[in-house]
Amino acid sequence: MVGSLKGLVRGDVPLARVIFKDESKRRLVPKLQKEGWPIFDCAGKRSGLPADLAAHARKVARRGPANGKTARHSRRRKAAAKNAATTSTTV
Repeated sequence: MVGSLKGLVRGDVPLARVIFKDESKRRLVPKLQKEGWPIFDCAGKRSGLPADLAAHARKVARRGPANGKTARHSRRRKAAAKNAATTSTTV
C-alpha cells in the first residue's frame, strides 16, 4: 500500500484524462470501477493512483479485448484458417 496519497487523482474528469487522455470519456469511469480497475471512493469522489491505473491498463492491454464476442470471432477465424490449411494440403 502507498505510504501517502500524494499524486492521488480525484474525480471522474481527471481519472478519464489519466486513463483515456480524453476527459469527455468520464462516463466510462464508473464502468471501469465495476470491472475491477483500481478506482476507489475517497470522500465521495472516485479516486485512483496514476501508477496503479497505468499498471492495470498495461495488464488489460496485454490480456487483449475483454469482449467475448471479439474472442469468439478470432477463434472462428483461426478454426477456418486451420481447416483451409488442412484442406489445401490434402488436395
